[in-house]
Amino acid sequence: MNLKLSKSDSTALQKLIDRRVMARQIISTELASEIAKLAFNLKTQISCLIDRQGKVREYYIGELNKISSVKAQASREGLARLAQLRLIVVSPKKEITKAELLFLKRYRFDLMLFVHADKNTEFSSSKGDFLGYADYGQLCYLISDLDERWKIEEKQTIREIGEINLPELIKDIEEDLASLAETVKTKQKEKAILVGLSSKANYEDSFSELYGLTTTAGAEVCEQIAQSINKPDSRFYVGAGKIQEIQLIAEDKEADLIIFDSELTPSQKRNIEKEIGGRVKVIDRTELILDIFAQRALSEEGKLQVELAQLKYMAPRLVGKGIGLSQLGGGIGTRGPGETKLEVMRRHIKERINVLENKVKDLSQIRSVQRRLRKQRQIPLVSIAGYTNAGKSTLFNALTNSHVLTENKLFATLDPIIREIKSPYNFLLSDTVGFIQDLPTTLIDAFKATLEEIGEADLILTVLDASHPNRFEHLKVIKFIYEQLKVENYPELLVLNKVDLLSAEELDKLKSLFPLALCVSAENKIGFSSLIEEVSVKLKLNL
Repeated sequence: MNLKLSKSDSTALQKLIDRRVMARQIISTELASEIAKLAFNLKTQISCLIDRQGKVREYYIGELNKISSVKAQASREGLARLAQLRLIVVSPKKEITKAELLFLKRYRFDLMLFVHADKNTEFSSSKGDFLGYADYGQLCYLISDLDERWKIEEKQTIREIGEINLPELIKDIEEDLASLAETVKTKQKEKAILVGLSSKANYEDSFSELYGLTTTAGAEVCEQIAQSINKPDSRFYVGAGKIQEIQLIAEDKEADLIIFDSELTPSQKRNIEKEIGGRVKVIDRTELILDIFAQRALSEEGKLQVELAQLKYMAPRLVGKGIGLSQLGGGIGTRGPGETKLEVMRRHIKERINVLENKVKDLSQIRSVQRRLRKQRQIPLVSIAGYTNAGKSTLFNALTNSHVLTENKLFATLDPIIREIKSPYNFLLSDTVGFIQDLPTTLIDAFKATLEEIGEADLILTVLDASHPNRFEHLKVIKFIYEQLKVENYPELLVLNKVDLLSAEELDKLKSLFPLALCVSAENKIGFSSLIEEVSVKLKLNL
């Protein structure tokens, strides 16, 4: 906070830093009155931390939610553990704010005392207990009730608060919280806040997909936040005010993750992390997809390609201080170790990327040999491709009597699988990774060896979820990725899956829009004979 202090105010504040209170007291009337007078004259909030020995550790000028860090390491692990520091908040305003209560909860202070700074001191005067500038106080502390989370006591005069036996009060608070530690179950899932721009094209579909990606990754969505601005903010993606709102919501919801519905630039991510603080992880859509791919990769080939994609994403984001690097700050006496470690990590990542890229090239050559052997057998290859969660693997299983993993989750299938189908016209059928909006280019590059199966196919079965409300947008995404893979002109057969979920009217409309498409239900094995027959006809024509 850029607050100009007069010489006398600076001197008064400096004297406060050396003050002590009795260990059994929450605060002395003298200290409360002095801080209140300074806060009233400056027309701003002044807060301080006092340890259990009564020594003032830190002073903060301004609103607590604008303080980027607490120098005193207040946070302690464990539901029953407190920080051994009490927070005193002295302010000209009359009400305790949610931000202050969240600050109490975040750092698990022993308690918080809110003191109203006012020259008139109407409350204390009405009680016959006048105290200059320190009108009244309200005690706040954490409780074991998960719904309430904290208790705010009634207003009291500062003298009344000064008579409270602090050690006994803290003992009661810790005993109450200890009962909570015994009853609270270990949290199974990470809690995530989703953030996006409502002005983004296909916003609702994209946000719905982000929700699905989050649950697929194993997290629980606790809040969804959207902002309508013309274009992403260059510093924070959303506006600076919205970032502060997100920070408060994250504290309130006890969120572990904040997930943005677009790929953040390295500088945007650093700025957001600086504002949010280190307690909540900040990731973007690309990182989320990479995480899911890392979970789904079962084969060595899949793991190799995922690692390559993750390293390519990480490489440009290794700037300055970061996870695993030296935590030294900037300035004289702090250079050296951090930068050295950073350079070592950059070099290691670059070398690892080169190794992985060579291995991917080797995979491409191996797959090329396998394809050449298949062609020598003169058995055509049909590749199933399309949007993720469209029922591709279910269709593959039904056609080949296989047991490939099928889940109502995005990217249930990652590694390519090939099976032979015995029909009037025998052919090989392959199942590949699904597509999605904004599929990271690093993934497309890393999975080139896998996606080449589509490029080598004699026929592509494009599977579309006919029941999805955004099926036409999904088809556009599929066509766009086909262009990236340079297979847009390959022989193709559009398969409308899940038609059993449509009304007769909706089905007729789709048939009129896609007269050459085949309508099937992989789940109920509807339309399979027509599909096999049409595939055979297409293969005969194309070979």
